[in-house]
Amino acid sequence: MKLRWSHVLITMAMVLAFTCALMAQDAAKAEAPKHAYVGVKSCKMCHKKDGIDSSWAATIHATAYDKLAEADKKNEALKPFYTTGTTAEGELLLNVQCEACHGAGSDYKKMTVMKDKAAAIAAGLVMPDAKVCAKCHNDKAPGKLGATAKDFDFAKAKAAGVHAKAVKATTP
Repeated sequence: MKLRWSHVLITMAMVLAFTCALMAQDAAKAEAPKHAYVGVKSCKMCHKKDGIDSSWAATIHATAYDKLAEADKKNEALKPFYTTGTTAEGELLLNVQCEACHGAGSDYKKMTVMKDKAAAIAAGLVMPDAKVCAKCHNDKAPGKLGATAKDFDFAKAKAAGVHAKAVKATTP
């Protein structure tokens, strides 16, 4: 009889351990971002030809982190506002790169996807609107960014072109 109870207990322990492992996997999947960041180098491959890369490179966004004081670069509260994110390989993408506004590009970066705007959006491409800009340009943002948020005007920024030059409306 003892042998049977020990088998039951061992079986129950194994089932419990297996269930916990499955729950942990589900939790990890739920926390993992749907799309991964790839960095401006991936965007540049195609957007160098159409001038969007050089246009972006001329903006304050392109050098936002670089222009921070050394003490501010160590301030973790500022990083979400002056960096883009982290690649799957763990590289911190400095400055406000394309994906900060257009969404992580791992699933829409291919030319075959980008040629179809609907497919690109379904694969994670974000067409920025005032809400996207307000993620950083708001009065809750730390430091100078928060202090100047009251002066941010989305309509003006859009009319001028968020890149150094206005981007064609047909560009996905």
